[in-house]
Amino acid sequence: MSDLGPRESVSRARPGRLAVLYDGACARCRASAEVVRDFDNSNKLDLLDFHDRELRAQFPDLNPEALMEELHVVDDRGNLWRGARAVNQILRQQHGLRGVLAWLWYLPGFAWLADRQYKRIARSRYGQDSQGRTA
Repeated sequence: MSDLGPRESVSRARPGRLAVLYDGACARCRASAEVVRDFDNSNKLDLLDFHDRELRAQFPDLNPEALMEELHVVDDRGNLWRGARAVNQILRQQHGLRGVLAWLWYLPGFAWLADRQYKRIARSRYGQDSQGRTA
């Protein structure tokens, strides 16, 4: 389930950075990470494949099953966001009009819609339908 706000994590990103942990075994997730890399104008994002063993050692408190379900973002204070809220945190780091997109979250109903859309897309990553059955 996506967090509505940050949770404390023992692990931390590098100072002044956001660690964006994505599923590098998923073609859609790798493509999305490249879109984020191209979109980022903050130079504050570390896009990290959570399957990397060194990375798992850096973030030992993150649940591998939860990482498989949703994108995770961790800041340098140990705050953790998941799913659509993680996407919002990425947007909040951006400068100019790109950063303004983060404020859509505060429009009535937007957070709910973003979360539902994120979950729909996440369920289909490995060819599953909306009920989680393999297609």
